[in-house]
Amino acid sequence: MTVYQLSLPDRVPEAVCHLWNCLDEQVVRMQFRGIAFRIREERIGSRVIFLCDDSGGGEAESREVRHGIGLAVAQYIRSYHEPHLVRDAVRKAFPFQPSGSDAAEKAVLSWIGKKRRRKPSLGLDWKIAGQVSGFLKESRRLAVDGFIRFRLKGYHRVFSRLLEQAVREYRLEQEYREFIELLRYFVSTQKTRIPVIHVLHFGKSRFHLMKGDGTPLRLKDVEGAVQELGEHPFSREDMIVSALLSAAPEFVVLHTRQREETIIRTVRKIFEGRIVLCEGCPLCREGASRETLD
Repeated sequence: MTVYQLSLPDRVPEAVCHLWNCLDEQVVRMQFRGIAFRIREERIGSRVIFLCDDSGGGEAESREVRHGIGLAVAQYIRSYHEPHLVRDAVRKAFPFQPSGSDAAEKAVLSWIGKKRRRKPSLGLDWKIAGQVSGFLKESRRLAVDGFIRFRLKGYHRVFSRLLEQAVREYRLEQEYREFIELLRYFVSTQKTRIPVIHVLHFGKSRFHLMKGDGTPLRLKDVEGAVQELGEHPFSREDMIVSALLSAAPEFVVLHTRQREETIIRTVRKIFEGRIVLCEGCPLCREGASRETLD
């Protein structure tokens, strides 16, 4: 029988509890596979020791046990260690928003989780498990806190990059939301100038803007637009928002087949309550035919 020892400082009971739970999940997994594996807890000085016993069933079984312990440590890092790294990064990035830090932490962790699922090649959990398993093959004792700090430098480099990207994405998302809220307030204070504007979307960021009578929206109709928005399609998305804000329509009718495109979602958010989504009309069919020709 082989006994592997994992330890953590006893000063943080929450961390100890997390590691125990992660190891216990591996006990259940191995018992399901017919491998006798148990864990016991002891205290030596200021450290909590987890004694992980296998049944002495040979090298193949010992390898499986070491891998299971490695997965437990990887899960511990993900469920306990990483949220603390995220919390520190968020508080550093947004020191004047303490009330919103919880939401920011959840958003950053969610972004990192999605990135991991979209890019399996990162393989952080499996790489950590492999390193732990390899270490335990040579040594039966593993100080988990020291291993994380000194042995997982590659993991820290990858996760730090992920964390920086996630914080940057969250900052951009917040700025976008603030921008949308500002424009929505601006729209709410405007007096209606044009009853209806039709936005014809041809795909690839190409649009026509038309008034309710079917005539193109022109420069004289909108203060603030810097070029004519009439008969020729254009791809400058900022001009769509600028023209619509200047025209101050009571309603905006969207003719598009790409309702989730960024500019379409932006217009829908800014003019929420004034948007009409066309379900199909001659203008939509015209847009579809032009899109097909493109």
